[in-house]
Amino acid sequence: MKDLLKKYLEKQKNDVVLLDLDKESLQYDSRIKQHRKINKITGPEEYVRAFLIARLVNELGYKPEYIEIEKEYDIGRPKVNRPRIDVIVRDPSGNAFLYIELKSPEEFENDKDEVIEKQLFNLAAQEVGQGKKVKYLALYTFEEIENTLKDKALIIDYEKYNSFEKWNETREATNEIPANYGKALRIPYAKGGYFIDKKGNKQEANELETDFTHEQLDSLRKNLHNVLWGGGGTDDNDIFASLVNLILAKIQDESEKQKGEIYDFQVFYYKDGENAESNEELFERINNLYRRALKQRLNILD
Repeated sequence: MKDLLKKYLEKQKNDVVLLDLDKESLQYDSRIKQHRKINKITGPEEYVRAFLIARLVNELGYKPEYIEIEKEYDIGRPKVNRPRIDVIVRDPSGNAFLYIELKSPEEFENDKDEVIEKQLFNLAAQEVGQGKKVKYLALYTFEEIENTLKDKALIIDYEKYNSFEKWNETREATNEIPANYGKALRIPYAKGGYFIDKKGNKQEANELETDFTHEQLDSLRKNLHNVLWGGGGTDDNDIFASLVNLILAKIQDESEKQKGEIYDFQVFYYKDGENAESNEELFERINNLYRRALKQRLNILD
């Protein structure tokens, strides 16, 4: 990944990030506001930040002078904690358009809900308390796909969900960093990394991950358990049964799709990128997958 990052940065027109892998050092453009000066690679998250900032400026249309790094907030009395947010992209009015917490690829799934609540929602509230608006919260990393670095993100509309509790009721999120202050959209998952639209055109899509660690799987298991558990109101046997049924539907979906077809096992968003399908629509599609799996894989016809 380091070599891919180096090649990516070398190809960019605007050198807003200078990276020296041998010395494990980096330097950001002076127009980028650094609340804490960064000149060393202190961990894998710095590689993620370098990639993101270069991409924000060179590909997504954001000016370096509107980007901030490592902003601190004073929280608590009399003992003061000073948590930081990794990256802020402001609009010309000074409001936070993108409010971003970074994770290494290996840690992206770890304690995801806690990170979203404490590092994104709680700190965004501090930003609002300082008289600023916040549009999108983003949990971000990159991933290597076919020898190329790609975004991996979970993006929440903070204007629509201004607390973790409200967001947790729907868990509505998109996954594409918006370009030039546009709308955050959701790129669908499709077999082969592309799909054919209604006009017969080939469109880029996400492909399912096949390279992952035991730690990532364990983190996903915990997240699934917590969502199905629902805060303690569900019996463990029911949780296990639901999880098995979901996995069965997922297997059915992956096995019956051909290249260029969009997977059914996902939440679909409409063209405006802001409105998800209804819970009833989602349930009906997943339930149909499950019913087909019972017949075709378990030979349960009743």
